[in-house]
Amino acid sequence: MAGVAFLAISTGFAVQMHHSGRAFDRVSTDRLERQLAIENEAQRLSLIPYEDLAGVVEQRDPDSSVQIQMEPFETDSRDGLHLTIQTTVHSQTLQHHVWRMEPNE
Repeated sequence: MAGVAFLAISTGFAVQMHHSGRAFDRVSTDRLERQLAIENEAQRLSLIPYEDLAGVVEQRDPDSSVQIQMEPFETDSRDGLHLTIQTTVHSQTLQHHVWRMEPNE
């Protein structure tokens, strides 16, 4: 009788661990998917010519799951744009930063 109880408890524990592992894997997969989405967006934005960048960011769909904030900045002799690309997954915010400098003339 004790052996059957032990087997039932250990089986229940194993099933519970399996389910929690699957939930963790799902959250990790969702996070990786969203991280790759913002990395891909950052790569795409890095290929757009500097003079077209502001227009491209402004034309994006405001309901997109990936949000982009653009802030101009200055260094000694050049202007630039700081782009913050972010998304939310499971109530965590993921961010990627891109700095683009105005080309030398």
